[in-house]
Amino acid sequence: LTYLVPLGAIWRCKWKVRSSPLPRESMRTAIYDGLRFTAMSSEIKAAIARGTLFGLASIAILALLPLIVRDQLGGGPIAYGTLMAGFGTGAVFAGVSNGVFRRRLSQERLMTLACVACGACSLSLALTSSIAVAAIALALGGAGWVTAWSGVGINVQLASPRWVVGRTIAIYYAFIDGGIAAGSWVWGTVAENHSLTLALEGSAGALLLVAAAGILLPLHERRDSEPDPSQEFDA
Repeated sequence: LTYLVPLGAIWRCKWKVRSSPLPRESMRTAIYDGLRFTAMSSEIKAAIARGTLFGLASIAILALLPLIVRDQLGGGPIAYGTLMAGFGTGAVFAGVSNGVFRRRLSQERLMTLACVACGACSLSLALTSSIAVAAIALALGGAGWVTAWSGVGINVQLASPRWVVGRTIAIYYAFIDGGIAAGSWVWGTVAENHSLTLALEGSAGALLLVAAAGILLPLHERRDSEPDPSQEFDA
């Protein structure tokens, strides 16, 4: 239901369609060109890799939250709702403050801080038995969650020319959703075969490794150049 409002706004907009100077592509060619462009762009590959790793490591916070509430905090539906409210509060705060943070900090620094925030959240959930402390930790995790995803998504869009941006974003979402799905399975398996605490501590450690991955896979800043195809050619 939350998608109905933006879909309604899109439906009501009168878009100005601009004719493209590029020839029409078949579906097969379009997919191939999107994959090839993604493979050739170091900026997009770095953003997709960091996003996939972040999703794999950080999803333990949300995937294991029902078990945390039941087994570790001894709560029920109200406690679960309270913790989700804490996560949402942190996410809203990060969304509102996003512009301020991005004017003062680089994309890579924000990604590092987001990984540290989510890692601290995961570690706190592993150690605490207090609902209040868990709610505060989840607020920190929610802020890190929104900050990371918005930064990585922006990087993919800004590094993509208009003619291929839809395809690069689709590839980006396919990878990060795969990372989230794989992470849910991994941390669930660890919690089932070992312990909930070990799974959360492992998630925290993995998030620190994702932050350190910026040494090899740094997120680049916005470029001033226009990546769209040029319409001007020298004679």
